[in-house]
Amino acid sequence: MSDGNRPQEEGRIRSIRGLNDDLYREFSAKARELGVSVGELMNVAMSRLLVSMDAGTSAGRRLADALRSLGSKLGEAQSRAFKSAVEAVADFDLVADLDELRVGRGDLERARRPLVFSNIRRLEFGDDVDWELLSSKVRSINVVDEVIVPEGIPLLELASRCRLVKRIARRGEAGTPRGDLST
Repeated sequence: MSDGNRPQEEGRIRSIRGLNDDLYREFSAKARELGVSVGELMNVAMSRLLVSMDAGTSAGRRLADALRSLGSKLGEAQSRAFKSAVEAVADFDLVADLDELRVGRGDLERARRPLVFSNIRRLEFGDDVDWELLSSKVRSINVVDEVIVPEGIPLLELASRCRLVKRIARRGEAGTPRGDLST
């Protein structure tokens, strides 16, 4: 019998290797329960599986396309954010690679842009430097072994601007000299 949808070889016997015996028994029982042959149920099952796989592939493609589009938009947003961050970060003067540096009020007041101190063994701020000036002129202090500040500088607020600083101390504490460093 040939109706255009079914192949002419409808009654042909095919063997399938590797079927799980328990699964085949359950499948056969379900076919008997439904009043159809194992072959008919297998045709329906394979047909639905193929339709599901095609739908899944189509949905997968749509999902992949949506993710690619989203990824592209995220990439653009990340690029804009990175550019903004670089522009923001680039708006400073870098003071770096020194063994020792003493900075007074006049030094900070003359700075035209925020300062980033980096890779300095010992950084010392003069007694004439107060927190208002220091916080307005010093963006960050990075990779410094020792930072010495005068009385009145809030150490925890200063520490929040520091990265990889080994020691922060007030002038006059054990091991730190006293004195005015105004310039």
